[in-house]
Order: sequence, then C-alpha cells, then structure tokens
Amino acid sequence: MRFLLPVFFAACVISCSHRSDDMDSPVVASTAIEDTTLLIIEPGAPTFTLHSPPPRLRRPFEWKKLSVIAMHSINSFFLVDGEEQGLEYELLQLYAKDRGLQVEINTVENYREMYDSIAGGNFDLVMGTLFINAAMDSIIPFTKPLYYADVVMVSTDKAKEKKTEPIRVIHHSPVHFWMHEQDTIIDRIRDSIEHLGTDLSRELALERVASNQLSRFVVDRNEFLIMHAFYPQLREHATVQRQQPIGFAFNRYSMSLQGNFDDWYEKHHKSKDYQYVVKKYQDHSAFMKEKLRYELPSIRKGVISHYDEIIKLHAKTHDFDWKLIAAIIHQESRFRPTVVSPVGAYGLMQLMPSVAKTYHINFTTLSSPNLNIETGTKYFRWIYNHFDKPEYAAADKIKFSLAAYNAGIGHILDAKALAVKYRLNPYVWDGNVEDMLLKKGTKQYYDDPVVKFGHCRGFETQVYVRNIMLYYEHYRNFLPVETL
Repeated sequence: MRFLLPVFFAACVISCSHRSDDMDSPVVASTAIEDTTLLIIEPGAPTFTLHSPPPRLRRPFEWKKLSVIAMHSINSFFLVDGEEQGLEYELLQLYAKDRGLQVEINTVENYREMYDSIAGGNFDLVMGTLFINAAMDSIIPFTKPLYYADVVMVSTDKAKEKKTEPIRVIHHSPVHFWMHEQDTIIDRIRDSIEHLGTDLSRELALERVASNQLSRFVVDRNEFLIMHAFYPQLREHATVQRQQPIGFAFNRYSMSLQGNFDDWYEKHHKSKDYQYVVKKYQDHSAFMKEKLRYELPSIRKGVISHYDEIIKLHAKTHDFDWKLIAAIIHQESRFRPTVVSPVGAYGLMQLMPSVAKTYHINFTTLSSPNLNIETGTKYFRWIYNHFDKPEYAAADKIKFSLAAYNAGIGHILDAKALAVKYRLNPYVWDGNVEDMLLKKGTKQYYDDPVVKFGHCRGFETQVYVRNIMLYYEHYRNFLPVETL
C-alpha cells in the first residue's frame, strides 16, 4: 500500500458584501480564500478537502468572548462534577483571564464534526490535541507549540503476536496529516497503515484495541496513558516519534487574535501558572491509573485502616455498613488523607469544592480525616436516598449510588432515561443503565432530547463501580463478625 500526500490550493476571489447571521459580522473583502485538498493515493481512499472558514470578520476582543471548538478529551476539555477541566482548556483560561475574555465551548466528538464546525466559521479557536502540521496550518493557522507529546503505537499483548496486522490511524486526523509530513516515519510503516473513519473518536478506537477488534493504533501518549487506566490490557507497542508539538488553531478572520495570543504566550509560557497546568495533566494519567487499578485490599487483625473507628462512627450515623464506606475510601484515596486529584478533589473521600460549598464547609478544612469522612458519608447518604426505592434491588441501590457519587446524579438520571427509551431496565445497573452511561460518550446519545446533562466519560464510572463492589465483597468476606 503506497501513500502520497501532495497538497494543492484552490483559490477563489471573494468580493461579497452581504451581512452574516453571526453577530452581524461583515464579510471580509479578501484577496483569496483557500481550501486544502489532500490526495492520498491508496485503494478506495476518497479525495478529502479541508474547507477554509468563510470570510466573516469576527471581533473577539470587542465582543469580550472567545468561541471555541473543543474535542472531548483529557488533553482538551471535559467535565467533572459540572466543572470544566482539561489541559488545553486551562491553558486557554489563563490567556482569557489575562485578556478579560469569556470562553464559550462548543464540543465535538470526532474530526468529522471538527472539520464541519471549522467550515461553518462560527469560531475563534480550535483545540483537540492538534499536532502541528502544514496541511491544517494552511487553513487554520497554528499557535507556537503549547506543549509536547510523544506519538506512540498502541496494541495489546494478544495483538503483538500478530505482527502482520495493519497499523490504524484515524483518517485525516492531525496525527495522520503530521505523519505524512514526516518522511522517515512513512518510509518505516507506509505498507502497514490502514485508515479508520474520520467519525471515529480516539477513545472509541482505543476501546476497540483493548477488546482486540483492532490490532495497532497510533495516538498521542497522553491519551494512551489515560485510557490505560481504564483498560490495563493496552500496551505501548512502540514510540513513533518523541516530543512533537501541539497547538491551538485559529480562525484567520478573528481580528488580531493570533498575534495577541502569540504575544501572551511569549510572556507567560514559562510562568509558574502555565507550567503548573502542564505538569498537573502530565501527572493526571498516573493518578487515574493508580485510582482505577484494582488492588487486593489489605486486612490485618481485623483492621482495614487507621480510620476504621471514624468510618464506623459516621457510617452508623447515616445507616450504612461501614465496610461499604471503607471500600469507597480505598477506591478514592487508598486511605491517604491529603491526596489532591488533578481536577481538585480532596482527601480520603475525594470531595470536590462544590460539595464543600453545599455543606457550607471551608474546603481547606477537609484535610481533617474526621470532617472529610463525615461530609463524604453525609453526601453519599443524600445520593443513596435517590435510589433507596423498592424498584431497585439491594445491590443496585449501591451501584447506582456509587455511579452517581463518581459521575454526578444528573448523568445517571440521563442514563436511566436512555435505558427507558431503548427498552432496557432503568432500575438495573449491570448491562442496562451501565450500558447507556457508556453510550453517553457519543454524540448520538448525549444529544438525545431525553438527555439533560450532556457528555459523560462513562467507562471511568463503570470501572469505579466494579472496583468498589469488589472491595466491599472482600471486606465482607474476610472481616471477622465481631468487627461489624
């Protein structure tokens, strides 16, 4: 299989003067607007045209707002307990705060949606682990490198045995464009590459590798490490290239934005705040890997942890088996009272600032094991009451409550509504509501009219519930009766 990537530009002079529907933006009297047509010579591969945004002038500094196309991912943008997170999102917020701009996020799930949104033109900036490449830069100019990431090939132990299996890359993704501009890479692997559809997300592709539906897949190492936390069978097969630049891309018609951002970047990219954000998300993958990894609990002489008596006290107050609360703490913090997650959750029960606010508690005081366990158990009781109904079996009451503790009640209610719509049982977790929560990571489902709380990374919650139920079962089986 041979690949060539010639790029040519189709220029057309634009002299229209009609008004846009987008905040009355005038059409620019432009000299030339260019689309980039990418020809990849391979069996059955269609010609792909990356369309330039229409020439409508945008005034982000006048409007005091940045409209952003963002790919859902840990690198770019995601939600935790209703709070916006993500490496690139937080870097952008540093800039926006310094410039007095609000950030409006419009999420996409795959590159097809991204390119359609770019062609629509109603944006100022694009983020989505965009490896800097010449093809995209000709249409949506890149910033200087925000940070760097390794490009890796991912497989499983089973797939490694199949050395003749193809290497998959998402068609016309930034990684795909970047690879075709690296002659040495293509020379090494050109005859093994097969392409996946542009409408497939990186997360779904990695899920398929984990289940051995795909053999080898090229992706950035950060994305691999995060997914490895959920799918430990994934393996880094090889490093394709180390430390490759990633940037934002701009709408060329957003007045002065690129130059303004580049000026800010030059002054701030070495600052403590900027470097803290980058390091925080480098640490995030290791944190998630540890948190979601199942490890056999340790029980010594009937003792789980130093905090057993505190756990028993507050579990009794809120009518829980203390071993269930201990299982939650094991999963959340491994009984370490000062753990802070990269997204801001704190302490033994990993409470978010929003929970502290709900209970009128100074967030910094949650370093106290007693207060953290008291507040966390009280919060878990509030969640449990939503599912403490006769329609739920006893085990499902716990599973639904754990899922809501991790993902938020709103996402679980959405998954229940989807279960009803797709004729599944909304009162059963395994294989029913659990499956619908997993599907909330795809646009078809999180854009469904019955869904009120949007996108959710359901596979994290799936692993979370499974682990805690295993810990709880272990504690019940091995703790002596007298410790109850």
